[in-house]
Amino acid sequence: MIPARAVALAVLMATATTLAQGGRAAWTTPTIAEVDAIDPDVEALYIDLHRNPELAFEETETAAKLAARVKALGFEVTTGVGRTGIVAVLENGPGPTVMLRTELDALPVEEKTGLPFASTVMVKNANGQSTPVMHVCGHDLHMAAWAARPA
Repeated sequence: MIPARAVALAVLMATATTLAQGGRAAWTTPTIAEVDAIDPDVEALYIDLHRNPELAFEETETAAKLAARVKALGFEVTTGVGRTGIVAVLENGPGPTVMLRTELDALPVEEKTGLPFASTVMVKNANGQSTPVMHVCGHDLHMAAWAARPA
């Protein structure tokens, strides 16, 4: 599965509608058409986030990208939460509240995937030593799914 499809599938699974079936909740299965209908630039967002990771409490560029994106979608955005976090709220009248979260940080690990968009970022750690950084835990995928929208 290409990254865009993986992101799109994550978006659909995160926002899937539950149906009451005999008192139990069941997830609907997204169709290929629904996966393909996800915002076409979500793959570009994923690649950008993967290529430009930031360590914990240093995610200023990452937070700014996500804040700008969800603000453009009509969300009320608060930045600087816990230093570099953001909160986005979309009011839609009375009723249930849906909360989604994502993590922004990458880890001090050298990427050896060979991907054309592999991270080559090097930063100074708390001890002043140069260290490579990458999204080894999938936070880049989580962020792209969090900020994606249906096309």
